[in-house]
Amino acid sequence: MFSKPAESLRLQLLRWLLLPLLIVLSINAWFSNRAAVAVANMAFDRLLMASAEAIAEDVEVKDGEIAVDLPYAALELLESNIQERIFYRVVAPSGKTVTGYDDLPLPRADETPQLDSTLYAARYRGEAIHLVALNKRLYGAGPQAPVIVIVAETGEARDALSHQILTEGLTRQSVLILASGLLVWLGLVRGLRPLNRLRSSITQRAPSDLSPIDPAEVQTEVRPLIEALNQHTARIERLLSGRQRFISDASHQMRTPLSEMRTQIEYSLRQNQPELSHRTLIDVHADVERLARLLSQLLLQARSDPDGLPGVRRDRVDLGDLARETSLEQVGAARRKAIDLSFEPAPKPAIVLGNGLLLRELIANLIDNAITHGRDGGSVAVRLVLAEGWVTLEVEDDGPGIPDAERDQVFERFHRLAGTTAPGSGLGLSIVRDIGLSHGARIDLRTPASGRGLCVRVALPAARAEADARPTTPI
Repeated sequence: MFSKPAESLRLQLLRWLLLPLLIVLSINAWFSNRAAVAVANMAFDRLLMASAEAIAEDVEVKDGEIAVDLPYAALELLESNIQERIFYRVVAPSGKTVTGYDDLPLPRADETPQLDSTLYAARYRGEAIHLVALNKRLYGAGPQAPVIVIVAETGEARDALSHQILTEGLTRQSVLILASGLLVWLGLVRGLRPLNRLRSSITQRAPSDLSPIDPAEVQTEVRPLIEALNQHTARIERLLSGRQRFISDASHQMRTPLSEMRTQIEYSLRQNQPELSHRTLIDVHADVERLARLLSQLLLQARSDPDGLPGVRRDRVDLGDLARETSLEQVGAARRKAIDLSFEPAPKPAIVLGNGLLLRELIANLIDNAITHGRDGGSVAVRLVLAEGWVTLEVEDDGPGIPDAERDQVFERFHRLAGTTAPGSGLGLSIVRDIGLSHGARIDLRTPASGRGLCVRVALPAARAEADARPTTPI
């Protein structure tokens, strides 16, 4: 099943930059709409008030009656290009309409102007209207109640003005956001140029070029990624180098015994002697045994490479049980050389976190080396020592030992001590080193207290219940 291709970084950044701006624009549109309505209402309320004051100016008492000389200029203040309707009404102190629309609603009791004027809204003839009621006191008109001048209008002009204010404001803001998006896009194009150059540089490399990338070529925020890629590339390079060494070593080590076996077989076939053929088969069988052992060690060497083991399953393993079982498997080899093979367990379970199969091979190689290079009739001791946070495996023999000058070299592949006649491929300690490093072990070679032979110590971190526990230095 194909995975969805990754989206462009430019588009992601642009989206995450513009999306908040659009949300802010939406919120601002709501506030702008309220502000536009308030501004339009304030402007038209002032016109209503001016119209009512103009009408009130011409309200007077003539011959004891209230008379209104309606100034049409007062209503012209409210006229606009919008088809809206204007209403007025003048109410005498007695409640009688002097002029205007008799059914134009008065303010409610709680809206009745106590001072000079009041603004209110109502429904009139099926539509919403905005009204202003203005008090004017007349002297000589009888009752002391004031005359009420009411002017009203429908809301088309107000709605048109508020819509215009809102539209113009949102248009300006939208233009600014689009301009910001364009500038952000241009900034992203310019800012991502180092990544584009880096991509071109990597794609133009040769397949075998695993040299590290210079982090200075990119921005500071991208440098951790480049450093992680360099570390990953370095691991790949070590793996490839290890595989190449394995192929080279395997071909070199296997070519010679195969050539010898072929030569022996060809010679035996030419001689056509049954006794010679039998001896040749015996020799070839021994060579095949050695070659099988060599191949097994080479494969184990490749599998135990420290750089190739991060994904190997690790479990809680009792190293004492592994050492006991492996020692029992080596009893036959020890008897053939009359070697006394002993095992000294730890006082309690020696639990480590690791791969049981590889740890068994580590122990087997140490015991096999001790038996192979130990003296006939000698002894080999396998023991476990527990220290704070560490489990130490010791394999000690009383053979010729290893000179101090060569102890660092014996962990290299195919290294054999000068003058040694013992069989072997020189891979045993190399395998021990690789498996140990992959398990966080510390390996050192010591001379036993007797002054004779060699003691190989492999200190492994003990398994702890606490995930963050760190072992101290092994003894």
